Amino acid sequence: MDILLVEDEHAHVELIRRAFEDCGDAFSLTVANTLKDASWLLTEKQFDLVLFDFLLPDGKGTELLRDGERAFSCPFVLMTSHGDEKLAVEALKAGALDYVVKSAETFLTMPKLVERALREWKLVQERRQAEEALRQSEEKFRAIADYSFDLGVWFGVNGELLWANRAIERFTGRTFEECRELADHLFASIHDEDREAIKEAMMTALAEKSSGNNVPFRMRHRQGSQRWVSVSWLPIYSMKNEYLGIRANIRDIHELKRALENLEEANHELDAFVYTVSHDLRTPLTPIIGFAQLLEERFLDRLDDSGREMISCIEQQGRNMLALLEDLLRLARAGYLERPAEPVDTGAVVREVILEFCHQIQQEGIEIKQVPLPHAQVPKTLLKQVFENLIQNAILYAGKTGSPIEIGGEKSNGKLRYFVRDHGPGVPAAERKRIFDVFSRGSGEKKTGGTGVGLATVRKIARQYGGFAWVEETPGGGATFWLTVDETGPLD
Repeated sequence: MDILLVEDEHAHVELIRRAFEDCGDAFSLTVANTLKDASWLLTEKQFDLVLFDFLLPDGKGTELLRDGERAFSCPFVLMTSHGDEKLAVEALKAGALDYVVKSAETFLTMPKLVERALREWKLVQERRQAEEALRQSEEKFRAIADYSFDLGVWFGVNGELLWANRAIERFTGRTFEECRELADHLFASIHDEDREAIKEAMMTALAEKSSGNNVPFRMRHRQGSQRWVSVSWLPIYSMKNEYLGIRANIRDIHELKRALENLEEANHELDAFVYTVSHDLRTPLTPIIGFAQLLEERFLDRLDDSGREMISCIEQQGRNMLALLEDLLRLARAGYLERPAEPVDTGAVVREVILEFCHQIQQEGIEIKQVPLPHAQVPKTLLKQVFENLIQNAILYAGKTGSPIEIGGEKSNGKLRYFVRDHGPGVPAAERKRIFDVFSRGSGEKKTGGTGVGLATVRKIARQYGGFAWVEETPGGGATFWLTVDETGPLD
């Protein structure tokens, strides 16, 4: 260990040197007789410890500690005479680690005193490092917490407000300290109509150590404005698993709520428009079809083949238009029903649909293979629309191939998965993404007809109940249409 001894008394230097020499090579002693020499040596070399006298020929030894970085680079131990405790206190305040009183016995035991000082210095350094790490950790925490756009709060086990980030000023117009001084602290900034419900939710969560997510309410600023926010919370525990209360996060959803309200209003207006257009278009279509039928009945013998074909075409196009209007109405209504209280027997719904297509299935000679299907918490009317579209699609595209149409399903990771598989010509890869768009028809539609709304309806119903709809190629040829929905739960 490299020791710097700063001492101008030759006799004291020799006694200390002998004590260190008795320790062999464990210590290397460098001596400086003046403050100037000691300062120069400290700039040239890094020492493990500095022993210094208080009074030197050119100044006080404590002047070595004026450089703050130097004071922390290694331990400094002051050597004083008897009765100089005041000097020792001055040195300790300046940054010295310890002091020893000069005596023959002290000089002889100096190596042990140095070892003790170095052990103590190591502990001091470890404590300083821990304090610095804690300080940096707190700075990072505050930087993350204070510069968050959301309002973070900590409620103690008794409901007291223990902490909040700086966002509290933006949300309430009050500082954290000002909020704590209020009788109802943060709850005082909640809208009168929402306050009791939110307060009760927080108190219940504290008592039950429970969590919650996205509960909306209105918060008032001290200047009078109010905004919609949502709160999520969860219980928090210490490293020793001690219950500390709940940590809540309050997010501004004012603009989102306005956007959702506007969207809901737009949807209502769109629905009204669809119904209005449907009614207005049906009104002229009904007499067009009726008159075409009347012309065909009364004047059939007076018309040539071309005339009869034109009348038949008028009637057929009118019926096609009615079918398109019906499909558009079904698409508009799809998914606007709440989930039933009990799961619906999906297998029974499929059997009902197959019975409706019984004549067409028999006429085409189609085999239907149906495996047990999981029940779904989706309205029966919507499930029926899904399987009507998918099964009819399979009949139209793959009815005469001689291969069966397969219908099945399963539960997987909280989702219900259903499929309708055919072994017909399949859907080209380039068309699989857009085939679920409204009015989009596959290349095979030219032969089978259709309004191009059925698969769009299937996708919309799936989305409304937390799922997806897509098509894959059937191994060996054909198309497999898949549909997923959430197993349980409310609509999003």
